Amino acid sequence: MKLTIATLSLATGLLIGQAVFAEAPASAPAGSTGLCKDGTYYSGASKQGACSGHKGVKEWYGEAATTAPAKKAPASTAAAPAAAVSAGARPAGASGLCKDGTYYSGASKQGACSGHKGVKEWYGESAATAAPTKAAAASSAAAPAAAASSGARPAGATGLCKDGTYYSGASKQGACSGHKGVQEWYGGAAAAAAPATVAPPPAEAPARTSSPAPTTAAAAGGGPGLVWVNTSSKVYHCSGDQWYGKTKEGAYMSESEAVAKGNRPDHGKACSSR
Repeated sequence: MKLTIATLSLATGLLIGQAVFAEAPASAPAGSTGLCKDGTYYSGASKQGACSGHKGVKEWYGEAATTAPAKKAPASTAAAPAAAVSAGARPAGASGLCKDGTYYSGASKQGACSGHKGVKEWYGESAATAAPTKAAAASSAAAPAAAASSGARPAGATGLCKDGTYYSGASKQGACSGHKGVQEWYGGAAAAAAPATVAPPPAEAPARTSSPAPTTAAAAGGGPGLVWVNTSSKVYHCSGDQWYGKTKEGAYMSESEAVAKGNRPDHGKACSSR
């Protein structure tokens, strides 16, 4: 009877011990003695004061964890988010590295490493998606296309930037921003804006001051002291000129009379001055 009671007492003690100390999950950092309510792991030896500043203790792994080497459970980090960096390897499940060398295993970067000098490195997805990278910005519709690695212009490219990348936007204004500016522009807007090279108009032949080509014979009535006035062009010719008496329309008169009627001498040379 006494043996049966002793056996039952021993079994009850074992069950109580198992209930008090939960087993640390495989994802917990080596040396963890407890899990805080905010998702961080505690590595101190004493449960009293554990997870201070981390909403308190959610699970306690107790003595099972204290058997780990002392260097992995420094008592000075009473509220450490995870195990200290002892071997240089990131513990499984760690989402960040604090500036004091401890690892953080929470899901949110906000508030991570509180009391541990802040976040030094972040491995969680929330940090990766927080800030857009330059590569993401370059994939926008107005950003330059792929770099000119093969030397061939990509389909749809409207310009070449000075850093060697191609631009595919429709407007030249603001093109290649952040890529040292436009080196060459292929877009239609620029082609339309650039003035085309226009061939200069052919030089006009000097206007004749007299009528069409002379006839074979001069009109009758001419002679010394008289000029021939082309009544069509109002230009008069002197005796001996190739057009004297030979324009299609005209009349003989004195030079003074021709000038009085508003006529002018051929090539600006008066007959009286010759």
